[in-house]
Amino acid sequence: MTIKENIYELQDRLKYSGFGDTLHKELEKQIKAKKDNFELNMSKDVGDKKLEYGLHFRRSDEGKYYYNGFDAKLTSPEGREQSQRFYNNQGISAKEALNLLEGRAVFKSMFNKDGERYNAWIQLDLGSKDEKGQHPVTQYHQNYGFKLENAVQKLPLQELGSPDMLSLLIYSLKKGNRHEVGVIGSDSTFLVEANPKYKTMNVYDLDGNRIKPSVLKETQEKANGEAKKNIQEKSSSKGVKV
Repeated sequence: MTIKENIYELQDRLKYSGFGDTLHKELEKQIKAKKDNFELNMSKDVGDKKLEYGLHFRRSDEGKYYYNGFDAKLTSPEGREQSQRFYNNQGISAKEALNLLEGRAVFKSMFNKDGERYNAWIQLDLGSKDEKGQHPVTQYHQNYGFKLENAVQKLPLQELGSPDMLSLLIYSLKKGNRHEVGVIGSDSTFLVEANPKYKTMNVYDLDGNRIKPSVLKETQEKANGEAKKNIQEKSSSKGVKV
């Protein structure tokens, strides 16, 4: 493999991992400098939080450069930090790392020690760290009993009426996103996220306050009641003789 091919390969890898192309020029510069190891850094604001990445690369004895993974650190406005190193073989994207650092679970396809593929939700234990400063990773295996599609179906969501919107919702939740949804018959919107540990969905208002899932049903029933009342009022007005 030529240096140019190696550069293009790694640039594609960064794009695929969700880092875009902002590091491409610096990546090329570092590889052409023939350093044994190097790190590329980038940061961005996520709402009122700051997210920093440190991407690691190493040069093999044969001269080829490899992407080893990245460190991610999320800092709150109060200065509280959450950090984790994600390795290349974990297949974690930049956005998935953010979601994990914010405490949400991500659905991944992985391989066991025998090379067999399996699916599992992974979540960081942000309340503890090991001797390397890493948060333990909890896995909720495909046999654990959490079925995302079933959990979503229990909520009165507008997305259930559109295959495309439902597919997008499921995809987004598996990435660990907190997704905005609508309630059937209502103009109100809420935020939902997957909670595999308790085999349910977490529901929030648009300000990020946790609320009971039953609020969605109550919102639907209130909207149905108002719609029924409006229909009755229109029917009554049509029956009035002037």
